[in-house]
Parts: sequence; structure tokens; C-alpha cells
Amino acid sequence: MAVAAESGPAGAPLTHHQMLALAEPFARRGHVADLAASHRARRRLAFQPRTAAAPRSDGSSIRESLVLDSFERGTYRLVRTLECGGLAATLRASGRDPAELLREIEAFAPERQFSSGGDVPCALSFELDDERRRILTRAVLRTATIEMTLVLTAVRGVAAEIGISALDGRDLALPEDLLAVLGWDWSPLVRKGRSWQARLRLRGTPEQRGRRAESELLRAGDHLARTLSEPPARFHERLHGARWRVVARRTIPWLTVLALAGAVATLPRLLANPEPATVMLIFHVPTVLIAFSFCLQEQAKFEIPPRPRRSTAPDWHAQPAPALDQARATRWWNSPFR
Repeated sequence: MAVAAESGPAGAPLTHHQMLALAEPFARRGHVADLAASHRARRRLAFQPRTAAAPRSDGSSIRESLVLDSFERGTYRLVRTLECGGLAATLRASGRDPAELLREIEAFAPERQFSSGGDVPCALSFELDDERRRILTRAVLRTATIEMTLVLTAVRGVAAEIGISALDGRDLALPEDLLAVLGWDWSPLVRKGRSWQARLRLRGTPEQRGRRAESELLRAGDHLARTLSEPPARFHERLHGARWRVVARRTIPWLTVLALAGAVATLPRLLANPEPATVMLIFHVPTVLIAFSFCLQEQAKFEIPPRPRRSTAPDWHAQPAPALDQARATRWWNSPFR
């Protein structure tokens, strides 16, 4: 599994006696050490996979495997990996007592890491921080045709990274505003090879950011499942107004520049007979306009967004002509300010 493939902590190899001591609290909970998957030199102890919960309503079961990494400084990292329906989710915890880490991991029900928004399955990966709060770090959802991943950092103000790729490995011809029509916090898509990337702006504490990301991801899953099950033309017909709102949002940086130029042009008239209140207001106009622009999007991009058009492509793998997919926006300059 992916977890077992990671390089373990450096240090002196674990002795046989140390491995038995580490496995003892796990054995009491029914976990059997997997010596073939363990690695003494990497100070890693793996346990055999087992069924973690009763079969779900759809008949699928959740398989659980544990990996314990031992560090020479006396700390441990326990990773639980769950697999269900082809999706995998992890839960990580670090501390000085393996038995306590196991209790904290087992206190989080496996079913909680597999959510479903409508008919869209989603796997959620968490990490327990120093205060033992469950912080969302990664999520994966699948529709009938695509897989969408979300990678989230606990750093306040940093947007979550979104990736979309086809399950069959084929090229996807998607409109840039496919996710941006969901709201202000969703950025337009950017093509990266055969996949697409976007960003989701999140606010609040790490826990609040995780809950918001989970909610938005499930909403996006329903949106993608419906949109990609219909002909591309239906996206424009059904979300015509939302697409134009995205165009308006993408022009905000240019509108900010024009507003600043207009404010400067009116200065001579306003200062002909200056009043203290008027002068103070004028001096704060640029600051207010710039702050407003950056509050509406994470990074200012000076671009000329294309006009939304109805796609004539027969499916989402064909190249439309003409459509928003081909009329890519012309980006003139990207602000270095984040």
C-alpha cells in the first residue's frame, strides 16, 4: 500500500524484542502483526488488513490496515488506511504512547471517513493535531467518469488544491468555468496535461476549513456528476447566468484599475474647494478599491475572459468548436501579490 511504500524514520533498526513490545497493545485489540510488510531497518511495524466495519448499505465493506513508525527520539506515528469501493482514506496520529494512539484512532469511526453526497462516493483523510482535533488533509471523490482530489493544508489563508482527471485516462475537454459557477471561492480550471487544476478558497480555523472543504467537495461532486452525464451544450443552457457572473468576477482586477484611474482623474475637481472630509475620503479610495479586489479572489489575474458559448461537442472528450474551451482567456499579467 502507499503508506507502506513511504520511507520510514532513520535510526537504529528495531530489535525483535522491541517489535514484540510495540505489537503487544495492538494484539490485545485483535490486530495481527504482518512481519512480511514490516521493516526493521525503517523502524516500521505493519499489521495485517482486516474488515473494520459491518457491510455498508450498498454491500461494500471497509478494509483497515495499520502502520506504526517508531522514531529514536521516543515518538511514534500511527497511520490507519481504510479502503472501500476502490477509494482509500487515511487517519494519522503522532505521540509518545502507541497504545494511546491506537485508542484515539479507533475512536474515529471508519464510516465517518467515507461520505456520500447523493450518488457520489468520497474518501476523507484526516490528521490528529497536537490538540487531537481531526484536521482534513485530503479528499477524493469519484463520479462515473472522473476522479476529483482535494489537498488541504492547515495554514490559514492558503487555498485547497483541486485536481480533476478522467478515470479512463482519456483527455478531458472541460470549460474553464466548470467549477467557478459554484461560487466566488472556486477558481477557474487550468489545464495540466490531461488533467485540470483549480483552487478552493477557504477561511477560518483548520477545523472550519476542513468542514467547509468537505461540504463544498460534496456539492461539487453532485454538480460534476450531473454536468458530465449530460451533453456539453446542456452546461451552458442550464448555467447561462452563472457563467456570465464568472466572467464579471474575472474582470474585477481590470475594473479596479479603471476605478483607480477614474478616481485620479476626478481629483482636480474635488480638490478645487477641498474640505477635510472630502480629502480624507479621496486618499482612502485607492486602498478601499484594492482591498475590495483582493477580498473577492485569492490572486488578482489581469485577463480578458472569453464570452461563454454553447458547446457543439458531442461529449466531454471531443474538442468543441467554437466553445469556451478553445477560446481560452488571454492572461496578460499575474500579480505577484498573494
